[in-house]
Amino acid sequence: MTHFARHLTRRPAFVIVALCGMLATASCLRDAQGDETVAQGWTEKNRFDWYWATQGSRLMPEDWFTALERADSAEPFSDVSYLTSFGFVAPPAGSDTDRPVGFAIDSQADAIFVNSGLRWYEGQQGGETTAERWIGLNCAACHTARISYEGRDMIVDGGPSLLDFQSFIEALDQALETTRSETGKWERFNAAVLEGKDTAANRALLASAYDDLLEWQRKTDAMNETPVRYGYGRLDAVGHIFNKILMFAGADVQDGNPANAPVSYPFIWDIWRQDRVQWNGVASNSRLNLPGDTLEYGALGRNAGEVMGVFGEVLMIPQTSASDALKGYHSSVRTNNLMRLEQVLQTLDAPDWPAVFPEIDTDLAATGEGLFRDRCANCHLLPDMQQEGAPTERMVSFRDTSAQDLTDIWMACNAFVREGPSGPLNGTRDNNGTLIGATAPVANLLGATVKNAMIGAKGDIVADAIPTFFGIRKRPVVEALPLDPRAADRMRCMTEPDVLILGYKARPLDGIWATAPYLHNGSVPNLYELLLPASERSTSFTVGNHEYDPVNVGYVTTGGGFTLETRDGTGVIEGNSNAGHEYGAQGFTEEQRRALVEFMKSL
Repeated sequence: MTHFARHLTRRPAFVIVALCGMLATASCLRDAQGDETVAQGWTEKNRFDWYWATQGSRLMPEDWFTALERADSAEPFSDVSYLTSFGFVAPPAGSDTDRPVGFAIDSQADAIFVNSGLRWYEGQQGGETTAERWIGLNCAACHTARISYEGRDMIVDGGPSLLDFQSFIEALDQALETTRSETGKWERFNAAVLEGKDTAANRALLASAYDDLLEWQRKTDAMNETPVRYGYGRLDAVGHIFNKILMFAGADVQDGNPANAPVSYPFIWDIWRQDRVQWNGVASNSRLNLPGDTLEYGALGRNAGEVMGVFGEVLMIPQTSASDALKGYHSSVRTNNLMRLEQVLQTLDAPDWPAVFPEIDTDLAATGEGLFRDRCANCHLLPDMQQEGAPTERMVSFRDTSAQDLTDIWMACNAFVREGPSGPLNGTRDNNGTLIGATAPVANLLGATVKNAMIGAKGDIVADAIPTFFGIRKRPVVEALPLDPRAADRMRCMTEPDVLILGYKARPLDGIWATAPYLHNGSVPNLYELLLPASERSTSFTVGNHEYDPVNVGYVTTGGGFTLETRDGTGVIEGNSNAGHEYGAQGFTEEQRRALVEFMKSL
């Protein structure tokens, strides 16, 4: 039986918006018209946890977030209709919260924290049960997709969002700036935050705490500064995480690296079946089979690094003795939730082509399956090609990739070449066992930081987690060529032998229809264009319109709020390049391209 024939008997696995009742044993979301019910294998409890569980991200106190006004008006910044304009997904109908999906509340003992241990009124407590609530983001903020089709809104859990994180942060920081500088806004903010305890002394405390948070945000912005616009659906998460690690290590702004390699938010169903995660396979999935369950300790380290990059906090201390190393670092990372959420993800199914879309042409799709097996399946394994306990992905290195198939290198290259001052990590050992000096690859610093944070939170599991995170050794410096400041990095990344992360991961394509735009950096709008020679792909298209195109398989390319430029008069735009991944596309006929697209709808 072919893969396509098997697919026709598979249980529907697509989620359409608005909760259809808080059922305890089956996920049940409806579209806006209330006549469709399909699922992705989750219970409502699973979905609730995914949307709202804290991972230890602490952006600002909840009372501050609620009181904050937009920069250009007195309207609340936290209004859900405003936040969804950046691409966040509104809470499903019937939810107990008006926060967008992924906006989690974190409350934990915070007296030891520096950046998120703020005090803004006399007698304020910071104990486990008395600390103030903070607002932050969890994984669902970036990994929940909303798709619209002919008036129906649909949610795909674990799918890539169309979030414009860059614009969100810019708007948030501008709101913080104007609130502090404009008398009327500052007065209203004080009155709201200090309601019931509005004294001169408390106003002075609030001003001091607010200024501390504002200064941290300014430094973060300066560290990540880049002329590259991400737009909807992309983020240089690795760049942001690296710079946060440097900040925790006490680095100055000039030690930061521009966050200039945005990539699409990966889709994460079946991620636990893969050995390597992230687009360039930079981190490992490692697990320990225990009686009754599996300990995903590799995912724990990977997700801890993500929390640190997205408003988490870690306190680095110099390790001058063996006892210091055993203590590790105190952090805001919520390890219990991270482990639990990773287990929840193991029950998430890939979404099927929804019934509200035009039906799949089964004859054309069968033709497409034959083409896919012949031309694509060597890298993108179909279910019947996957083996239990073996990786479901293939790593494709830059050095082994032909020029016409090579995609934009900068996400992987930046992760490999970037270095910075080690601060308190100086003298500790990285995850290869090498002593860290005054400067080191930031990837090594991140790995060592995650290791120490895990020791501080969960010492009995960390020893096995150590080798699962970044392990990149310092490489020789190559002199840059004139007029091209990135030439040395490019040459280094294209010629360095035997470095796993200098390449990109080819993963199974289950549910690929729900993951537009395509290529790792979101530079190709739909699956049909991905099967064209790169020279025939769109040089620009708009992103941010959630309306779906079921013919070409992707979002419509007009009416979005951001124009993504992939090429200009001089050639490809680095970071946005839509070159590569041709694999003989110029030899396909129009019918073959349409057959492949039709088959991929069924995956």
